[in-house]
Amino acid sequence: MILAFRIRGRFQRILFLLALLGMAGVRGADPDLPRAVVLAGIENAFQASPAVYSGGQPDGDAAFEALRRLGVRVVISVDGTRPDVDRAARFGLRYVHLPHGYDGIPAETVAGLVKAVRTAGGPVFIHCHHGKHRGPAAAGVVCQATAGWSADRAESWMRRAGTAPDYTGLYRANATFRMPTDGELARLPDVLPSRVEVSGLVDGMIEAELRWDHLKAIRSAGWRAPSDQPDLVPSAEALLLVEVYREMVRGGGVQARGEEFLGALRRAEAGAAALQAALRDGAGPTLVEERYQAVGRNCTDCHRRFRN
Repeated sequence: MILAFRIRGRFQRILFLLALLGMAGVRGADPDLPRAVVLAGIENAFQASPAVYSGGQPDGDAAFEALRRLGVRVVISVDGTRPDVDRAARFGLRYVHLPHGYDGIPAETVAGLVKAVRTAGGPVFIHCHHGKHRGPAAAGVVCQATAGWSADRAESWMRRAGTAPDYTGLYRANATFRMPTDGELARLPDVLPSRVEVSGLVDGMIEAELRWDHLKAIRSAGWRAPSDQPDLVPSAEALLLVEVYREMVRGGGVQARGEEFLGALRRAEAGAAALQAALRDGAGPTLVEERYQAVGRNCTDCHRRFRN
């Protein structure tokens, strides 16, 4: 019995290594993947490839137990909130924290994702907050690197997972994926960090000002992409502004500023979301302008009350 168990364990490891080498995930090799899976405490869960699962942030003991039962060894968070490292460790899981934004995946983060999967020693689970946008984008990059996916297959996967078309930077990260070089991978530590500090309030405000400047230029161009910035997509820029506010609300450093400040950020998020919906749905210029002005008033009021 012991010999049979050892043989079975070696066979499972061999299958996992084959998956990482792309021999178990080439297009057409497994028509059942990606597929939705039901995992306790995890929303929007999928198995993307033999070695990669994706979904929302694990919630509670049941979620980490479900991952453990799948054979997951490493949980990769691309979300900005602090990973629940201690809870994961109680279930024999190790966290790797590689947060990125909604406007793309930096080359260094791509290298970190690839190295994390290659060194995991078993399947990985990649998550963002709700498992619809950043997580699937990261999983698409990983599957291009390890499972033989094409850029087209990665795009199809992201749409199935629910990634909104307005997140053009996330789709672009997969469309332009480049395999990290051996040198880029070697420069990363053998054990990637389980928790990193993310951008704080100041960086969030800088990002919000950038998106607002883009929206100003779009407005001046008649709510179209400006001729000197043809890559700006009106609804996508508004959506990125929504996410900036949303991430600031969820960030731990902002909580200490009190409920009044959090309320102002939530109103700013709601106003930006209303503007994004108008741009996305092709609303008339009067409604778009009205919502644009409301966002501007929110910003002015917040700066007057809280900016030092």
